[in-house]
Amino acid sequence: MRELIKVAMIEDDIDVSRFHRLFLNKIDGFELIFDAHTLEDGLKKLKKHQPDLLLLDVYIGTTNGLDLLKEIRAEGIDLDVILITSANDAKTVQTGHRFGVVDYLIKPFSFKRFQKALNRYRLNKLDKSEVFSQQEVDRLFHKGGQNIVYTLPKGITKETAFRVMQWLIEIDDWLTATELAEKCSISHVSLRKYLRFFEEEKLIETQLIYQVLGRPLQKYKATMDAPLFLEAGFI
Repeated sequence: MRELIKVAMIEDDIDVSRFHRLFLNKIDGFELIFDAHTLEDGLKKLKKHQPDLLLLDVYIGTTNGLDLLKEIRAEGIDLDVILITSANDAKTVQTGHRFGVVDYLIKPFSFKRFQKALNRYRLNKLDKSEVFSQQEVDRLFHKGGQNIVYTLPKGITKETAFRVMQWLIEIDDWLTATELAEKCSISHVSLRKYLRFFEEEKLIETQLIYQVLGRPLQKYKATMDAPLFLEAGFI
């Protein structure tokens, strides 16, 4: 079982802080270890408790959360940051991007968007003992689909790949190859090539279901990164 991801929050509005806490409690795998309402208190607690992830507001009283972000980077504190703020001006967004925030949520936002941000973070969180292939590094650094380029193997067309992937994304649940082939109007043999390609690119998950009688069933489901495939480039 993977360890819980330790989360800290710096937010000066007590009511907003309470809502964020409620949101966080609904998502498995995360633990709020502290919240703070000033930058000074927040920095002290960051150094003491060493969380994995910081949810950081920008406007904190008369201070600016971006100043703390810069200090975190200058001091080399090992910490990922998600900005949660009403600030949506270009300068703030660009500063956040330049100083390595992993996501940027503009208030007010839905629980679904909050959940997506945290699940994406968990998916991309690096195990410090891991080593990476070039393909895995490319996926990590080029998260926007427009920056990803796929080389389609022989026998796989972009149009059919899109059709299969769109069904996987739309259903958003486990499907057998037979069920998917029926929905996509594609032969079972042809579909296997596309599923093999998607699995190699880590765009789908697989699950083996053992039955009381008969052979085990292989099921497939789109990953969180799957929608990026529809925005990618192809050669």
